[in-house]
Amino acid sequence: MNKEDLLDILSERLNNGIHILIALKDGPLLKEEIMERVNTYYKEKMKTNENLIASKHTLNIYAARLEGAGLVNVKELGRARMYSRSELADELTAYMKQKKLR
Repeated sequence: MNKEDLLDILSERLNNGIHILIALKDGPLLKEEIMERVNTYYKEKMKTNENLIASKHTLNIYAARLEGAGLVNVKELGRARMYSRSELADELTAYMKQKKLR
């Protein structure tokens, strides 16, 4: 299995998690900020009034999946957790863009 195979698997299984990686593109965010930014972006992009992340429970699931896949870095600040994109996330999004252009 090579690097492209791994990136393909990650991109296939990322699903709506891509919206979180897009929200984190401009820098680290607290979990609550992620929820607000993702929902705003999703509504604009999909032209809908529905939120992608409707609850903290859903947000926690997305955050745990992205952290487990190594796509986000988490820094604890007291009781708060700051999320940022990992180098792997940057590489994955660049790969997905390139593949989309082909």
